[in-house]
Amino acid sequence: MLPAQAAEALEDFICERGPSLEQLRATMGAHDPELEALLTGTVASVDPVWVWLSAQAHEHGLDPQPSDKDPTRTGWPSWARHVMLVDPHPPTRTLALVDGFTSYLAEVISTAAPDAHWDSGRHRIENYPLLNYPVLTADSHQVFLPGLPLHSAYLSADDRDPMSGTEMLAHTRRTITALQGQGQVAEEPLVTVVADVDCFDVGLRADLAADHADLVQRLVTELTGRAGIASVYRYGPEALVIDAPSWNEAWLKLWLTLWLDRHLHTEL
Repeated sequence: MLPAQAAEALEDFICERGPSLEQLRATMGAHDPELEALLTGTVASVDPVWVWLSAQAHEHGLDPQPSDKDPTRTGWPSWARHVMLVDPHPPTRTLALVDGFTSYLAEVISTAAPDAHWDSGRHRIENYPLLNYPVLTADSHQVFLPGLPLHSAYLSADDRDPMSGTEMLAHTRRTITALQGQGQVAEEPLVTVVADVDCFDVGLRADLAADHADLVQRLVTELTGRAGIASVYRYGPEALVIDAPSWNEAWLKLWLTLWLDRHLHTEL
């Protein structure tokens, strides 16, 4: 997106926060009146709320129709339209749940880190994964809140290994710590992705191959098994060539970043 488009996307995103949270409350209450009581606004409540939502994402599965031809697309959250989802994609009702959970996370995190505010992602590196995305930011940290919930919703729908409630709670606590100015700021992105002829050239941050060799191999193995990935070739410790005809550069960059962010913290 150009800066003007990013500003418009940010405004749309902010305007959607209140309604999406109310929709989440209504959906949970309609499913079971006791579920709405889980939305206490506390950090600890993230765990049970996410467990319920993840189960719903698994039950809803994936929508096989192409996302650009999905007649419900105009009703998607604005961020879902901008990230250009990979097919088969989660259906509208799952995207609505992820959007509501994003609003709930924002409420919980902003209460604990009141200096945090919404902005468009910025970085001196043009290939930064969150560039121009709507992010919650403070003290040089930037977090795209729908990212990990969306990533995990894909895993749930595809019967893979989604984030547990404990993992989502830990992610929330790390985010709060970072936005309170107590975390380390990473100067270099975890990955860089360059679209080449019929493939993507991916560079991994230098420390990953040296300090997390097994994790990088897990990344290659899991990515190879993903829908839409024709092949993954590791031609150097920090370099991959990925043939993914149905993926786009932005989504591949985001997927790799989110996968690494989740598993690096699980490994620590």
